[in-house]
Amino acid sequence: MNSTFIYRITHYRNLPFILQNGIHCQNSNINDPNFIQIGFPSLIDKRNERQVPIEPSGTLADYVPFYFTVRSPMLYVIAMGNDPEVIKTPQEDIIYIVSSVEKLEGMKIKYVFTNRHAKLDYAQFYNKYADLKKLNWDIIESNKWGRQYGTERKEIKQAECLVYKHLPVTAIMGIGCKTEKMYNIINDMIERPSQDFFVTIKPEWYFEP
Repeated sequence: MNSTFIYRITHYRNLPFILQNGIHCQNSNINDPNFIQIGFPSLIDKRNERQVPIEPSGTLADYVPFYFTVRSPMLYVIAMGNDPEVIKTPQEDIIYIVSSVEKLEGMKIKYVFTNRHAKLDYAQFYNKYADLKKLNWDIIESNKWGRQYGTERKEIKQAECLVYKHLPVTAIMGIGCKTEKMYNIINDMIERPSQDFFVTIKPEWYFEP
């Protein structure tokens, strides 16, 4: 079975807490007191208003969001700082947490996924593995999603895999970073090098300056 990888970006300074606790949803009582936020604060806040119409239900804030691809529109905005709401963050400080849908299936972790950005009222939600084929993988994996291509491609590019409540540490398959310096920082953070996940340098997962 091929792996359907899922990716979540975060600031590298959030990693020690993640390695101890996994990743908890926005509505969880388990929170990193030193968490460094990247992204759109208003968008994150509004996720508690968007109902998930299928089991296990709740709102988007009850899920840990992942993308199905790297080089997301969100990373682009964070890296370029071209939105007044977002604090520009060096891509060198941003890491990827990597898992896969198959890993979720094998560990019986509840999840849903969408065919485009989950905040949209017309996004379709699915909770069956077989429905992955309904996603537009050509667009999800394409780099052609800018303004000149219309809004729909950007929406579809941001299809989400939403992990219910909590992604445990054991579901993390790997960590990706941009530079050798960050690779060394990450390895220093890992107390048990035998943990069953990879750390890899992937500059192609990032945008050019």
